[in-house]
Amino acid sequence: MGILHINATATAHELQDIDLVTEALQWFTGTEWDIDMTTSYHGPKVAVLSTLVQKNKLVSEFIQRLGKENSVLIQEQLKQRMDENNVIHARFDLEKMVGQVVSLTPRDHNGPVIKVRMKVAVYPGQDASEIAMQVFE
Repeated sequence: MGILHINATATAHELQDIDLVTEALQWFTGTEWDIDMTTSYHGPKVAVLSTLVQKNKLVSEFIQRLGKENSVLIQEQLKQRMDENNVIHARFDLEKMVGQVVSLTPRDHNGPVIKVRMKVAVYPGQDASEIAMQVFE
């Protein structure tokens, strides 16, 4: 496949419908999300949501769910998105995700996001960039 696993995190404030947000996130990744309720610095409750996608079938479905447009954007920006540990970083618009619209966010986006980290499977003698490009074709 090329991707070992996917970590995703998001936050939702108590004024948002946390069940609706969680349902959208489960649609996005195909996995259950852990919910950790905490209190923010200013007092209101915040749900910290997280998941780990490890099964190859779910990883493949996740890549398909990104859509062609987002895959092309990730390919074009791969040098900026991949770190030295061969992890591809992407942020998706949480508000659009509630409507089941998968949208990468621009750098200047101030709204709520889903932070996604995709670990590329690289073995000695392989180029991480080539493998990542193949994943998002």
